[in-house]
Amino acid sequence: SLQCEKDDRRRRTDEMFRAVVFGSTGATGRELVSELAHSDACSSVNAVTRREIKKEDLPKVFPNIVAGSPEAEKIRVHPVDYERLNETAGDSCKEVDVAFCCLGTTQSEAGGRAGFTKVDLGYVSAAAREAREAGSVNHFALVTAQGVNRSCPRLISNYIWTKARAEEEVLKQDFPKGASIWHPGFLDRGKDLASKRFTEKVAHWCGLSGLPVADLARAMRVYAEQLTKGDIKPKAEDIIETKDIRAYCDSA
Repeated sequence: SLQCEKDDRRRRTDEMFRAVVFGSTGATGRELVSELAHSDACSSVNAVTRREIKKEDLPKVFPNIVAGSPEAEKIRVHPVDYERLNETAGDSCKEVDVAFCCLGTTQSEAGGRAGFTKVDLGYVSAAAREAREAGSVNHFALVTAQGVNRSCPRLISNYIWTKARAEEEVLKQDFPKGASIWHPGFLDRGKDLASKRFTEKVAHWCGLSGLPVADLARAMRVYAEQLTKGDIKPKAEDIIETKDIRAYCDSA
């Protein structure tokens, strides 16, 4: 009947979500944008970037995306200046249900401790505030790292201290369906990107395998789908370790 069709359509809509990805062109972020674009449960993906990406160039940035395809049409690029995110975010977080944050660097890439803190704490905090102030975002997913301990002093590890403060800043926003904090262990970003970081280069030389970034992205997509459908009960704080990441990935 017509009523049954309407109910069906409403149910399908209730099980769908709209996404925004901060750090969308990094190793994990670009895999995540692709995963979300291919998800039947995700209706749109706002990819927050530092620079403009033309529609025809989307396949060069995001894996498994074909120009002009339905997946490519779901992706909307939002160039911002992270130094002034509140002024430049535009409508990147408007009409969005789930925000994902894959922002992150290293001290060597950022040119020292101050640069690292600016990205991994400053930019992440700004993204969380922007998402909360938009009004419709009900869940925030943040990737930090395995071993992050909120009581670790900065003198022991500036890296862990910074990641812990970023987690606290996200939790402070008190999203309606909480926050998922992702604690992957050593990430395998692929040989091309690994060559840029010394520890990853060594790991590849030694034949050590980390968690592929594509698997982390898949797990984050599955989590958002299950949360939207009601299969996962929202928690103020859901910490997801590597073993849980692998379980979500395997259930895809």
